Amino acid sequence: MEKYVIQKTQKIVSAMYLITDIIKDSDAIKWEIREEGITMVSNSLMISSSFPVEKDHATKLFLTSLEKIIIFLNISLTSYLISKMNASIVIHEIESLIHFINKENKENHLSGYILSDTFFAQELEAKNDKGQDSLLRTITEENSKKIPKSNDRKDSIISMLKKDSNLTIKDFAKVIKDCSEKTIQRELISLVKKGIIKRIGERRWSTYSLS
Repeated sequence: MEKYVIQKTQKIVSAMYLITDIIKDSDAIKWEIREEGITMVSNSLMISSSFPVEKDHATKLFLTSLEKIIIFLNISLTSYLISKMNASIVIHEIESLIHFINKENKENHLSGYILSDTFFAQELEAKNDKGQDSLLRTITEENSKKIPKSNDRKDSIISMLKKDSNLTIKDFAKVIKDCSEKTIQRELISLVKKGIIKRIGERRWSTYSLS
């Protein structure tokens, strides 16, 4: 891209010098066009020599110069300083160059790997060698193992009471770690209602034993 831009810029600037030669030296716009043409050449070289991080900035400066030249040429055309045919040809070439650069920039920014809709679905639907459930179900099962079920808590309570009696809620909480004392209290009340265990005392002084 850079080589094409430099060559195209050189031709455009050469044409600008030729069509502005008939403009009187006293008209400031003649020198504005030519000076901006020199700036265009410098900016085109910057695009080629800049590091990738600086290339975007150099490209923006170059495009700004091109837009300025179009404005100056239109002013010259309106003021009858240059012919309509000459102005049209140079403006067309400049607009063609602008379009080329914008297209190249767009394609470069969109390059790279593009994820498909099935990228994650394939992993979730994959089966292991033993024909077990998908990865999603495996993760769910692993997480469920970390959450103690109500029956597990009840079994732990009964097991503790088989070894010792008159245990308090705090005694149970030292062994059953993955829930609050309120949850343990609800399990104890459930077991008391079923007649499996019995409670002695009230509130925080309550102790529990097997029936």
